[in-house]
Amino acid sequence: MQVTSSPAEATASELTVDLYALMVFMRKHCNADLFEAMGVLELTITQIKILHQLEGGGPELTLKQVAERVPLSLPAVSRTVDDLVRRGMVHRHEDNEDRRMKRVSLSDEGRSVIRRLNAAQMSGIEQFTTDLKDGERDLLARALSELLQRPELAVCRPEGA
Repeated sequence: MQVTSSPAEATASELTVDLYALMVFMRKHCNADLFEAMGVLELTITQIKILHQLEGGGPELTLKQVAERVPLSLPAVSRTVDDLVRRGMVHRHEDNEDRRMKRVSLSDEGRSVIRRLNAAQMSGIEQFTTDLKDGERDLLARALSELLQRPELAVCRPEGA
């Protein structure tokens, strides 16, 4: 097991290895509630990826844009979006200026599903933070506080946090 001698001395490579170890631990030990929710909702990873891409609140995306962001072939995205539309999680309509293009957006039901999945994932993370020693929790809080000053990270906080 590689552990850096002090955070101030960590190289990018050492930090990568250490952060990877934490992410693997989190995937193995903190996702049980998330996977259960995925099963109950009968959602695939691809469907969840598409829902998250639509969650941003920006302009509606075209099917092509979704395919580029997921990434997946346009026919595969179209079939997946068809299922999400059928289930009421996504809205799809023709583009106002180019009727050949289809635009998609998250429905209220889709937003509810995202909130439910996020809550399930937060449950596992909460258990992890509860199990930390006080000093570990304080150290992690200070590091995250600094990192979350970056807008691209801060925008990822869940609703209501």
